[in-house]
Amino acid sequence: MSIQGSWLAHPFRPDQRGTLVTVSDRVAMVKQSLEAIIETRQGERVMAPEYGLPDFVFGVIGIGFAATVAYHVTRQAKRFEPLLDQIRARVGEMRGSKFAPGVAEDQQRAVIYFEFTVHGSNTPFNMTFPVWEFRNGTK
Repeated sequence: MSIQGSWLAHPFRPDQRGTLVTVSDRVAMVKQSLEAIIETRQGERVMAPEYGLPDFVFGVIGIGFAATVAYHVTRQAKRFEPLLDQIRARVGEMRGSKFAPGVAEDQQRAVIYFEFTVHGSNTPFNMTFPVWEFRNGTK
């Protein structure tokens, strides 16, 4: 166990012993927290109504859409994730296995790419939401 402790992994699942899986790695904790922020709509949590993102489901994908989403994600991550030291969020699309900033008008979906560092480390990490994770420029 590390100094910051551990928490239940998301999604909840049992391990080989039948107990619930926990996460104690700081990078994994930050990644799960970023996913939770993105997947939660503001007002969804009764005790923390400002947690999460505004609803962009019916948002018009235009010139300012990518910047607006990136701004809200960055602001919420800085506010609700204390393990983050620095974060930069960009919105774009996947072209093959590479991230391209900006949103293509013919697609009705967007990908959020994070570059971040965790407190106590100067190692940069990245994560692409919803699915793709890159390590050293490869998928």
